[in-house]
Amino acid sequence: MATSRERWTVARLAAIAGLPSKVGYEARDRNVLHPTVLSPSDVLPLLTFEALRRISWPGENYARNTPQRLRLWEHLAIEHSRVGDLADVDPMTGLYVHPSGADLAVRPSEHAALALRFVEENTPYQYLTLGAWAQQALRALAAEQEQVGRRHGAA
Repeated sequence: MATSRERWTVARLAAIAGLPSKVGYEARDRNVLHPTVLSPSDVLPLLTFEALRRISWPGENYARNTPQRLRLWEHLAIEHSRVGDLADVDPMTGLYVHPSGADLAVRPSEHAALALRFVEENTPYQYLTLGAWAQQALRALAAEQEQVGRRHGAA
């Protein structure tokens, strides 16, 4: 797996996330990613940024095609997505993003309680599958390591 001494770039992180480099650079430019301290776990904030950047809640006057500062709920959701090392993220981890922020859930009871609350309050929300994203990123990292191993083994 990745070591702490490895050099991570925005482009490499975007590739692991399965996103175009352009999205990674936009996240960097909007201070979601900090190039001097990138690590594999930054895949989750990057994917969260990508999932949220086109959302406009009902009643919100937001031109989606013009670059703007991150809205407060976007900041909160991105910070909630920084859940630690990818290998430690429970596959059931999910993030419920709503107009006033974000809530993290892991256990089925937490998922049920949050979903019911939003339905009862008629609150729009977006569910982000952080656990599944972490698993996908780990598979992408393993595939990357395997390719590197093959190149070094063939030399």
